[in-house]
Amino acid sequence: MDIQAMTGQLGGIRPVVGDSFTPMNEEEIAAIEKQIDSRLPEAYRTFLATYGASTFNGASPDNPYIVFRSLNPLPRHISETGKGLFDAFYGGKQHDSDPYSLEVRICYFAGRMPESIIPIGDDGGAGQICLGIRGGETGKVYYWDQANEPLDEEEYLEDYGEPRPHEAMFQNVHQIAQSFEDFLQRLEIMEP
Repeated sequence: MDIQAMTGQLGGIRPVVGDSFTPMNEEEIAAIEKQIDSRLPEAYRTFLATYGASTFNGASPDNPYIVFRSLNPLPRHISETGKGLFDAFYGGKQHDSDPYSLEVRICYFAGRMPESIIPIGDDGGAGQICLGIRGGETGKVYYWDQANEPLDEEEYLEDYGEPRPHEAMFQNVHQIAQSFEDFLQRLEIMEP
């Protein structure tokens, strides 16, 4: 896959913060893999090592919006057009509370998402773009809808009188691409 050509179709790629990219080095990527106890897909590793936390320019400064065409239909409360918004990819950690740090975001959403997915980017609102790292989810890309987040373990037990079932963690998870490469190819500039 030619990432340069793909980014050109999206108005170019730029760092989320500052004027220069801060790619993740092999040690940082390996630390993430140790944290999640899984190896990241090669295309995603390459993206992190090339760009780190990044976003796309879009059509112009007045229309910087990027959307993705979902593999499977998204619920109507997320999208009436079948397309979801995309804001930015996470990358290396610049400081302990860096909102665009992959490590920080994985820790922030731990226990709130199924253990088989990790957040890799956001939609600029209440959704997360996630990557499957285990089991049947491995390598696939998902949209995690924070507005319909399941109850935590204690609240579920209190409300329903039984432990939260595993499948409850997937009630707000929607597959949007077959792989990281497929997700990149599903990105496009939002029509005005």
